[in-house]
Amino acid sequence: MQLLVFVSSHCPHCPKAVTAVKDAVSQYSDYNLSCRKIRAKTVEAKQISGKYNIGAYPTIIGLNDSEETVCKIVGVPSKEKLRKEIEKALGLRKSLFRKIFGART
Repeated sequence: MQLLVFVSSHCPHCPKAVTAVKDAVSQYSDYNLSCRKIRAKTVEAKQISGKYNIGAYPTIIGLNDSEETVCKIVGVPSKEKLRKEIEKALGLRKSLFRKIFGART
């Protein structure tokens, strides 16, 4: 899974989001988690922002191997919220429904 962190150079909150994501990536390195910072006003950002509907900075999105969005966080997440979203996207955290009823095969 790859985390994309969309940032703007004029945003006072963006550095905190980048730090939070980098810390999380180091904690989940066994799961092939990586991150990439996407700076606003670059050609790449303009192309990718439209594809993933980015309208605010910072925004963190998680992409699976097929480049589909598996999580999206707008703003600076707490460590706990980011951890929960990553674990859910990686399949490490079961939903309440699955905890109660189990997985259907």
